[in-house]
Parts: sequence; C-alpha cells; structure tokens
Amino acid sequence: MVNKLPKGFEMEEQLRSYFMQSGYFVVRGVPFVYEGFDVTDIDIWLYSRESSLTRSITIVDVKNKKTPQAIERIFWAKGLAKAIKADKVIVATTDKRKEVKDFGSDLDVLVLDGSFLSKLNKSEGFLNSRLSDEEFISEIEKYSLGKLDGDWKGQIVKCKSLLSKEIGFDECNRWLEVSRFFAEQILTKPSQLELALRCFYYSLSLFCIGVDFILKELSFLDHGNRVNKLVEGFTFGSKGKEGVTKMLSLSLSLVEQFAPEGRSISSQVRTSVMADFDSLPTNILGEYFSKAEVGKITFSSAKELEGLAMSRLFRNHSESSIELKGVIGCLLDCWGINRKTFSEVVSTS
Repeated sequence: MVNKLPKGFEMEEQLRSYFMQSGYFVVRGVPFVYEGFDVTDIDIWLYSRESSLTRSITIVDVKNKKTPQAIERIFWAKGLAKAIKADKVIVATTDKRKEVKDFGSDLDVLVLDGSFLSKLNKSEGFLNSRLSDEEFISEIEKYSLGKLDGDWKGQIVKCKSLLSKEIGFDECNRWLEVSRFFAEQILTKPSQLELALRCFYYSLSLFCIGVDFILKELSFLDHGNRVNKLVEGFTFGSKGKEGVTKMLSLSLSLVEQFAPEGRSISSQVRTSVMADFDSLPTNILGEYFSKAEVGKITFSSAKELEGLAMSRLFRNHSESSIELKGVIGCLLDCWGINRKTFSEVVSTS
C-alpha cells in the first residue's frame, strides 16, 4: 500500500521519478550543514555521468505552493549551489509567468514551471514500485533499538549530508565506514535483516557515487599511479600521506617540548600510528577500483544499489548484476568478512 504524501513531498517524489528515468542518480532531502549549523535541506540532489571525463552535480529547489515566490527561490537556489559547489541549478515552481523563466535564464538557472509540473501531476504509479524517502525513514524508525544500537537513522542522514560537501576521499571513507557498520548488522541482527540490508545498499550506493566522482580526476593516470592514488586516499583520506604526516608531526612536536622523555614518546607514537595506517587493507580497494572495467560500472552499480534499498517489494542482491556482486565482494574482503558466510545470511532475507 502506497502512503499518501504531503503535496510538497509528493512533487519531489514525482520529480525524482522523472530525473531517474532521465538517467540521473537522485537523492532527496540532503541536509546542508555549515560549521555545525543546520542551514537547510537540498530538495533534490542530482548526479550524472556524461562520459568517462565528465560528471555533473545539480541541485533542484522544489516549491509546490499557491504563492511559490519563484524569483526569490531562484536567488536562494543560486546561492546554495555556489555554497556546495554544484555545477547546475534547477528551480521547480508552480508559477507559470514567462518573466520567471526569463529571470532564471539570465542567472543560468533552469526553471521547470507550472506547465511542466502539471504534466508530472498527471503521471501516476511513480511510487508503486519504490518507497518514498519518508517511508524509508519510517521503516528505520520502527526499529525501536535503532537509536541505541549505533543510531541507524542518524547514520543514513549523515550519509546524505556528505553530498553537500565537496566529494573526496574523506566522504568516501565515511560512507565506507557506515557500509561496514550495516554489513556487520546484517550478520548480527537477524530480526532486522531486511532493514539492515536496505541501509547497507543505500550507504554503499553513495560510496559508489563518491568513487565514480574521484575516478574522474584519476582517469589520465596510468594503472600503477591510479592504484597508488586510490590506496593513499583510502588510507589517509583527502589530506593524503603527506598531509597526515605533517599534522602528526605538529601534534607530536608539543609532546617533544613539554612531556618528560618527549622525543622517545613521540618516536614511539609516530611509529605506532604509521604502522596502523600501513596495516589497513586498502590495497584491496585500490587494486579493484583502479581497473578500467570497474571504473565504467561504479555509476550503474550505485543506481542499482539505490534501487535495491528503496524497492517496495524487497529483494536482496543475490540476483543482481555480476558487477554489483563484485563491488560487494571486494568490500567484504577489505573488511575481513567471509563472502560465503555473508551470502548465506543474506539468502535468508
């Protein structure tokens, strides 16, 4: 049964369906947080892969009201796009005035006006096969221990909020961390297996988008250098080994100055920290995602994973594409989770 949504959310879901059919990866309700302050939500966040060298991030501001104040929304959306470094801006408004579209055009903002939206209103069944965002969150909230057990809802919301940042290795590593958390929940929470799988697929879909975005910058490198860049990023984050080493040196210089036997302690800490970094199995990720054939499927895998997470009639990935299974298998290897054990648990869902 499809739950009736408030008018504004329903329009966002209709637009999501439209953009998905146009080939985009689509996320609704992306929180924009600046310096710890919750500023606003991005109504719809779009990601497209035009070619091996081109990616595009677009934000869509949606206002389905009698008095949508379209001119003001164009200003607002343009400023928000600059804040998050989006490439394109779309404003969807019930306003039908020609002047609104003209003003949007002057500011390089595409306006989907009331005439366009009224055609969307006539399309039915867009939620017959998918959960809405509100239903997905509602499913998570039904798990009464979710807040205490690692904050399942908070993890998903945080995953979304990372899309409002400039995507890099820090964001990918965070998505990887959340995906691992839910992979472990799949193995340990049989009563919440379906929900854990949905959350696993969702966080992993964002990780794949992040990797696809990063691969654009590495496309000109030869295979060996691409592997090295990926391993370094997955190990040390966006700062890289040099940046982490500098930060570590700065911190340990204070130990050397003020602690008894400071130099000896500093040396031990430095050796221990770098050994921990070196022991991370990120070479598995670097080797896998550096392959040209894998780079070609990260975007499609992201869309497939998101579809599994949001499918109204739940199905696990056992019948998904070989490419998607390969991505999941690579990550399980990286996390030290036995593939066969994981597969046997998933097959019971």
